[in-house]
Amino acid sequence: MFLLLWLYMQQTYFWMKNRIVLFVAGCIALFLSSCLNSDDQEYEIPKDCQITAFSVDHDSILGGKLDTVKFVIDQVGGQIFNPDSLPYGTEVEKVVCTVSVATGTYTIEVNQYALPDSTFYWNREDSLDFSKPVKFVTKAYDGITTKVYIAKINVHQVVPDSMSWELYDPSLLGFPVKEQKVVTWSEENNEYYYMYAQGTDASKGYSLYKSSVSDAKSWTELTLNGLPAGEVRLSQMTEYEDALFVPTTKGALYRSVNGQDWTLVEQNYSVKTLLGAIEAVNDGSLKQPSFLSAIVDNNGMLSFASLNKDLKEWQIGEAVYDNFPITGFGSLASYSTSSKQNNLTVVAGKDKNGKLLNSAWSTMNGYQWVLLTDIESNYFDKREGVMLSAYDDKFCLIGGIGESNKAFKDIYFSIDRGVTWTLSDTLTVMPEDYKARGFASVLVDKEKFMLIFGGKENNNANDLDQIWKGRINRLGFKD
Repeated sequence: MFLLLWLYMQQTYFWMKNRIVLFVAGCIALFLSSCLNSDDQEYEIPKDCQITAFSVDHDSILGGKLDTVKFVIDQVGGQIFNPDSLPYGTEVEKVVCTVSVATGTYTIEVNQYALPDSTFYWNREDSLDFSKPVKFVTKAYDGITTKVYIAKINVHQVVPDSMSWELYDPSLLGFPVKEQKVVTWSEENNEYYYMYAQGTDASKGYSLYKSSVSDAKSWTELTLNGLPAGEVRLSQMTEYEDALFVPTTKGALYRSVNGQDWTLVEQNYSVKTLLGAIEAVNDGSLKQPSFLSAIVDNNGMLSFASLNKDLKEWQIGEAVYDNFPITGFGSLASYSTSSKQNNLTVVAGKDKNGKLLNSAWSTMNGYQWVLLTDIESNYFDKREGVMLSAYDDKFCLIGGIGESNKAFKDIYFSIDRGVTWTLSDTLTVMPEDYKARGFASVLVDKEKFMLIFGGKENNNANDLDQIWKGRINRLGFKD
């Protein structure tokens, strides 16, 4: 009995031992199988090392808001930049730069162009000098894939309030011109400059040239019909109700609806001077009709007059004042936010006695005028042939010809619509090589460039055959 029990226990022991051995052997076999099969599986090392976000910061730059500046990352060209430049004079020699990178990025190498031999592996914490571009080289974990970026912080390189000028076209028409007038004219939703020119031989009449507003260098001659040779006061040409009007030295008034073909306007008065025009205002209960303003001969007396859009009859106003300009004035139509009406303003010129003036006058109906400047004011020298324009939310007056036939090149601004005038500082002046002149045409385009066409160095000179183009720098900055 004892022997049988011993034999049973030995059999059980060996059975249990074999099971443990078999289990361990199975685990080893499974492990070995896994190791042996590892060569059959591919594990791709990340290679994407792009910079995905970029920003800079500094406590004292832009009032601590440097981190709000938006940057563009050009992944194709490898460029990082801010489209909207920082203000002129902003110093970016030491700014904290923060970048975000793709998961495959292993290292970032930096080279600051402002600091020679400054190549180093960047810890993404040290400040960097962006006074010149900075090169970032990112490397992926595979040790082969790299990506190169050139990062720069754009800062305006010109003084915002200074005015940059260029001689845009040194040879405009290529022949001597005694007088010219340039207006902006629309044709089938396209805008053109129309230049009316009188050659030095007045008996040959007038010629007309046009150029796209976007070009102003390529001029094409157009046919011109109906204007009497040598009699037209080109400087007083005025646009009114989708037509152009111009007076003559003999008191006639001509009109054109296409700028090329002109017809005589039937009227009861002789027009001595065309002062300008304004558009109608219809602001709810507040209405203001459009008008064409002039000085007419009223039974031997010079009187203010206004013509409505029906062109039927002049409305006669007061007699022209002794110190009111008759010729050589600058004329400007503008909208007054205070009165919510359009105003017509004339500045400088000569009165009916041939006396030079430095005053400014204004009207809201065309036949009643008020003096804006004080009668004893002396904001600028008396002159004629001034260039008058609305610019930078101000009235701008340039040049003219004064006493002793002397031309000016100074610039004056008025922030109160012609009541007071201030000589511009050294930032907004005409350049050294700009010749002083008067009787030039001045226009402002949609890009806020001011263009000056022609002009005379004195009353006896021919027109300068050139265009000058200028703009206050900040008016070209992007918002």
